[in-house]
Amino acid sequence: MTDDEFPPDAENQEASYEVGYRKPPRHSQFKSGNKHGKGRPRGSRNMKSIVRDVLEDKIPVKINGKTRKVSPVELGLRQLVRKANAGDLKAISQVLTLGERYSPPDDDTPIPEEEAAYALETIKHYLLMQGDFGDE
Repeated sequence: MTDDEFPPDAENQEASYEVGYRKPPRHSQFKSGNKHGKGRPRGSRNMKSIVRDVLEDKIPVKINGKTRKVSPVELGLRQLVRKANAGDLKAISQVLTLGERYSPPDDDTPIPEEEAAYALETIKHYLLMQGDFGDE
C-alpha cells in the first residue's frame, strides 16, 4: 500500500472523531444518570381515550321540567332540533339528513307475493318441526 491511499494521520483522526456511525453528538445523547429517558408517563391517555370518555359522560339537563342525564351526542341532537324548530335553515337541513339516514324503514312497502309465500312456508315448516303447528 502506498502513502497516497491513506492520509498520514488517519489513526489519530479516528480517535479524535466524536460524531459518526453509532456516535451521536454529545448534546443529543442521554444525560448521565438518565440511561433510558422517561418515555411515556404511566397513566397518560391518548386523544382517542379522552374523546371516548368525554362522549360517554352524562350531562344533567332539564327536559319537560324533569332533570335527566343525557349523553353529549343526545344533547347536541336535541339542540339541533330546537334550532330547526326555530327556523334555522342549516339546522333543518341537517335534521332532515339525519332523519333520512337513521329513521326506521317504512312498513308500508308491500312485500312481493313470492317472498311472502316463501316466508310463510318457512315459518310453517319451522313450527311443524317444533310441533306447535296444527294441520290446516
